[in-house]
Amino acid sequence: MDIAQIVPLMGDEELAAYQFLVTTGGARLERLASSLGWSPGRTERVLSWLSRNRLARPRPEGPGDWTAVHPDMVKLRYAEPLIGVVEAWQAQLEELRTQLDTLSGTCSPDPAGGSPAPVVTIEGAAELRDALAVTARRCTEEVLAVQPLGQKTPAPARDLVCGTGEPVPPGVGVRVLLPHLSRHDADVRHRAARIIASGGEVRTTAASLPPLLVFDRTTAFLFEAGAGPEDGAGGAEGAGTGRAHLVRHGALVGFIVHMVVSAWATGTVFDRSGGGNRIPASLTQETKTAIVQLLAAGYKDEVVARRLGIGVRTCRKYIAELFDDLGAQSRFQAGWMARDRMPGAVRAGAAAKER
Repeated sequence: MDIAQIVPLMGDEELAAYQFLVTTGGARLERLASSLGWSPGRTERVLSWLSRNRLARPRPEGPGDWTAVHPDMVKLRYAEPLIGVVEAWQAQLEELRTQLDTLSGTCSPDPAGGSPAPVVTIEGAAELRDALAVTARRCTEEVLAVQPLGQKTPAPARDLVCGTGEPVPPGVGVRVLLPHLSRHDADVRHRAARIIASGGEVRTTAASLPPLLVFDRTTAFLFEAGAGPEDGAGGAEGAGTGRAHLVRHGALVGFIVHMVVSAWATGTVFDRSGGGNRIPASLTQETKTAIVQLLAAGYKDEVVARRLGIGVRTCRKYIAELFDDLGAQSRFQAGWMARDRMPGAVRAGAAAKER
């Protein structure tokens, strides 16, 4: 069997069109045809090939607009099924890899470097699910997950962690870190119980970390959560499934792992009995402090809510309560006033007076 029956190899026309889309940042069909001296029919045929093989996609904001997709995503889709094929296919497989590495160099800030890009943006639920599935199958030691169970986290990430989608291999440890307030979400408690029952560990923390997954401490996925029902977008569960950043850069992944492990070490073991489905009317001092710190750092209400695992309307209610309690008129002022009222700050102030 010819490997081209599984992985269509790129021709000169497809390569020329792809490179044009990369260098221009995207273009309309008419501009692509005019620049390359092609007829509209020929251009449509080439774009159709690139689209079928996930190397290009139309932009949702404008009909007729096309943009290139990073070739590393095609590698994730095609390279895995080819591992272990007979030696007769090896030469053609290497040709495919060479082509895709060449395209990676085209997209890289340093085209001379042949290594994969350290950060790749993935767009689309199908592309994200494929990338997670391939990475999960290659995982051999552990999966670290932060905020992977809420409604605003991409569905492929929830499915993987909960074991309802592409499963991680047997023997791979799974550690899940959630915001403290997630203990009051019935859906999250149900999913956490499934993870614990299957041998995973779940803890909660006051640390404000974004949704992410780390595989074997070498590959990280950072998710951009979409709008959910409380954001006023009317989105259903799993709405935020379309965009993530695949990180392979050693230093970046190391920093991400350090932040997750530090939060895990000070986290609280998840209580499956929960505390009811309603979030408490009064927040703990720990959560209040987290909100004020995020506000003082300049984050918007939507980001604060996402980091703490609560709805935007609920978050704004708590912010209003904090402002009333502190008598603050601005976020920056609230940050300083809250800092002065923290027990540690009081002790430090008293010690300074004694000196």
